[in-house]
Amino acid sequence: MKQTILFICFILLATLGRAQNIDSILAEPQTIELTISTPQPRLKETFQISLDINHLRANIFKSLAGKVQLSNDISATGNGELTINVNAIKKGKSEIGPLEFFLDKTKYTTNKIAFEVIDSLPNTDKGVWFRKVMTSETTFCIIIEQRIPANSKTTKKSDNSITFTTEPEYTDIVKFKDSYSIDGVSGGNSHSRTDFSTVTIHGEVRQFMYGYSVYYFNIEDKKSKIKITKDKFLNMPDDYRFEDIVIQ
Repeated sequence: MKQTILFICFILLATLGRAQNIDSILAEPQTIELTISTPQPRLKETFQISLDINHLRANIFKSLAGKVQLSNDISATGNGELTINVNAIKKGKSEIGPLEFFLDKTKYTTNKIAFEVIDSLPNTDKGVWFRKVMTSETTFCIIIEQRIPANSKTTKKSDNSITFTTEPEYTDIVKFKDSYSIDGVSGGNSHSRTDFSTVTIHGEVRQFMYGYSVYYFNIEDKKSKIKITKDKFLNMPDDYRFEDIVIQ
């Protein structure tokens, strides 16, 4: 048991976020937030499940109360979350939680997360895919996925060294404009990433750059006819046939 607690302490020390008042954290209820990186993962897609660790951190270090005062500059990095990578293995709707566990005789409970696993992307190294996902009656997100063909490049330097890189045909992925407006809607959080992967087509292994973006929105006017049009986006490929995204 002692080894388990020491291991948890090590993880939490490595993920300390911005400085917080330990007394205020201890005063909060023992319900911690469970979140998911995407509301609609694809089959076999890797996604993240995260747990807010602020309450756990406070419980583990509560024995320090009255002995030391936490510095305003903890000098550590992280965002106060404990995250695990998982893979979607079965299509359809699913739920995670609520999780329940005890730490130092304190019971912790999380919320429940509902999500849906859908089909994998088609077997191609090129394309753009838009998805509308309703996350509640008044919230939704737009997920944009893109594959851009890429090739390996070998560069010989003057010092007789050789570098190997993977270069896509272009790097500007489809995204919402920096400034835009949609009637009846307000914007929320968003995040994007790119990485490289491969796909086998007719026995040939092809490389591509994969772009993934999620934009969250709040519905402010339930009576408004909400529609997202092509002019709201940047870097749309010339050969892509965009269809208006109708929310309600």
